[in-house]
Amino acid sequence: NELDRREDPNVDEDLPGCAMIDSCSNILDGDQFYNFLTHNFYRHFDQNRAPLGLFYHSAWLKNNPDFLDAFLYWIDEVIENHPEAYFITMTQVIQWIQEPVSVDQAQNYGPWQEKCAPGPRTSCLVANSCKLSSDEIPGEVLNMQTCLRCPNKYPWLNDPTGSGL
Repeated sequence: NELDRREDPNVDEDLPGCAMIDSCSNILDGDQFYNFLTHNFYRHFDQNRAPLGLFYHSAWLKNNPDFLDAFLYWIDEVIENHPEAYFITMTQVIQWIQEPVSVDQAQNYGPWQEKCAPGPRTSCLVANSCKLSSDEIPGEVLNMQTCLRCPNKYPWLNDPTGSGL
């Protein structure tokens, strides 16, 4: 899902896309960021309506207050003008792909009603440093830091818990 970097889509420049918003070197101020978001939103909304992934590091918004203001303004504008558009997590996108519902049913779609409610924060003062092997990369020792017990193997696609079974 590549994002189009042209601030003005009428300008015919040969700019490559960028996978993460904070890697787009031509976005220099809040107005450009707002225009970038709007252009990419309508590129998805007016064409095939594929999900628009908004990928960036949170520190990028924290360190650029003008970008954060533009982002919040853009979100409010999209919600106000497009009630059929939703801001959801990638997990919620996958849940919808597995069990799609119509736009009319989306407002009450169960997986989208769940809210993040983190419990009390417990800190991990000293993480376990695990030196692990993986069947997918034979002979390699992989390092993993965790506050939990070290797994038997390095977690991988077919063994996400690292149980080695």
